Amino acid sequence: MKISFISKMAWQNIKSNRKLYIPYVMAASTTVAMFIMMSALLTNKFVQERSAVLTSLFGMGTIVIGIFSLIFIFYTNSFLMKRRKKELGLYSILGLEKKHVNTILGMETIIAGSISIISGMIIGILFGKMSFLILNYVLSFPVEIEYSIGWNTFGLTIALFIGIFFLTMLFNITQVTFSNPIRLLKGGKEGEKEPKSSPILFVLGLLSLGAGYYISLTIADPMSALTQFFVAVLLVIIGTYLLFTAGSIIVLKLLKKNKKLYYKPGPFISISGMLYRMKQHAVGLANISILSVMVIIAVSTTITLFLGTEETLSTRFPAENKLTMSPPDMSGEELEQNAEVLYDRVEQYTEEQNLQIKDGVKYQSVNLFGNLKENVFNIREIRDADGTMLLLFPLEDFNQMSAEEYNLKEGEALIYNNGSSVDLDSFVIAEQEYNTIPLKKVPQILKSNTQIVDTIIAVLPTVQDIDEVLNYNNQQPDNTDTQWYADYHWNTTGSEAVKKDYATEINGITQADDLEVSGFYESRETSRQEWYSMNGGFLFLGIFLGGLFTIGALLITYFKQVSEGYDDRERIQIMQKVGLDKQTTRQATHSQIVWMFTLPILTAAIHTAFAYPIIHKLLMIFGIMQHKLLILCTVGVVVAFALIYWVIYRITSKVYLSIVE
Repeated sequence: MKISFISKMAWQNIKSNRKLYIPYVMAASTTVAMFIMMSALLTNKFVQERSAVLTSLFGMGTIVIGIFSLIFIFYTNSFLMKRRKKELGLYSILGLEKKHVNTILGMETIIAGSISIISGMIIGILFGKMSFLILNYVLSFPVEIEYSIGWNTFGLTIALFIGIFFLTMLFNITQVTFSNPIRLLKGGKEGEKEPKSSPILFVLGLLSLGAGYYISLTIADPMSALTQFFVAVLLVIIGTYLLFTAGSIIVLKLLKKNKKLYYKPGPFISISGMLYRMKQHAVGLANISILSVMVIIAVSTTITLFLGTEETLSTRFPAENKLTMSPPDMSGEELEQNAEVLYDRVEQYTEEQNLQIKDGVKYQSVNLFGNLKENVFNIREIRDADGTMLLLFPLEDFNQMSAEEYNLKEGEALIYNNGSSVDLDSFVIAEQEYNTIPLKKVPQILKSNTQIVDTIIAVLPTVQDIDEVLNYNNQQPDNTDTQWYADYHWNTTGSEAVKKDYATEINGITQADDLEVSGFYESRETSRQEWYSMNGGFLFLGIFLGGLFTIGALLITYFKQVSEGYDDRERIQIMQKVGLDKQTTRQATHSQIVWMFTLPILTAAIHTAFAYPIIHKLLMIFGIMQHKLLILCTVGVVVAFALIYWVIYRITSKVYLSIVE
């Protein structure tokens, strides 16, 4: 057969089945658009410049959307193929060989796939641009976020969806090749066989979901949350699919065995209808559940970040001003002498401006990384989520920060360990053993340092004790040289405008050329606009993604209702012909629709509840330490999305009822 003839027949088939192909191409195009917009955010300049954590999360999101695209296109393709089985069987009866039917079917897939990929990319470009323009205008954040798609994104999108459509083509060809023509002729009207329950898949689903929940509930610290978040997401997705496909069938069969309930007109129609179609439509319900969770998490976390900007600033800046010095190759005493020179200049300028320094705290410290085995801290260079941060302070400086006055003898150390509740009787560092006195709490100024990773705070009697640890570390061949840090935190009097001008001048003073040791200065006031811009950008992205995933959920819901309507229409018409009245039919179908719509939103709410611990740990990286704001935002978004979902339910249920009636 010539290519021109095959192409002509394929086009003719698509035109003849446009009622099936138009929803299919629309669904596939929207999926392509969702993927290209998500992957575009991965390379977005704002995302890459603002946060490596956000880049990692968008990378995970791109992979999840890719997996979702594969499942959803196969799901819509199965609906298309079921409605066309009679037509494909007729070709064989009329004399076309299966290889010719497969060739035509392959060409149809190429045409439909090409239209979907091209139109999807165009929709992704236009919708992304339009959404960014509207959100930039409505939200009016100080920093405008641009939307752009690189050639790498186009290449990735084209390659992925060519692969997906190629797999659907192989699946369709396999169905035709191994099917009897008579069976294909009856395929369009052939009812679904009662699906077999699979306890193994059900158990695997429970284990997968339980493992994902367990990771979230037992996550130790924010850095561990970052590395394990994607694993937990994948486990929950797998568990969701398995429980919807296997678990729902087991539950429905148990309801069927309840004769008092099952043998009533309403429950009979609802339970039998859901049971026979669950094998096919469970995937759609799982897709809606996963997209709903993505909407809730994307929007609630970014709203929390934006509304919690002041908390973030307070966490990052315990005082309004922070000055840090960290010169290499300098002992603790030498750094203290040089730091006092800069401190004096800061205090002198403050006095000249008729301002007062309040709550000033000066201290020196050394930061080391390693792991704690029993009571021995082993210093190492590589930093990862399994390691522990060790903060060393001399006693005199620690007492300045603390509300209490501590005393240490030679060979003693104050120890605080946030990674373990076990009190250490002794502590060994740099081959020197110290008898320990446990610290039950740390000064407020150090709390943010102890909440991101496992941290040990060790207070040693003198600066010289810490110098010995520092020298020991720097002499090890595999360790990076570490230096002392000198920090000065303080507040000042004056208005916000005065504080901004003050911060500008102090920044210049700390960088003066005649200083032997310059400092790195940060101010809460000057950082406020930058943080609001950054968190506003995150809110922008959250709203964009929330809208994107909501459209995806709407599309799947609509497609599922149309396909179910066609599946149920003939069955319900037969029941009405044998005496079932329309009111009973409508009540039964309404009950069925309610369950089909309730399951995804309930599943999404449960997933969100179990995801809360790991989400909170991730937000701690951005400085959100309190639970109240995140809980309020999450509950608010769940309620808002439930209302939107209810509107979607009302609209699409009318579509379903119009088809079946």
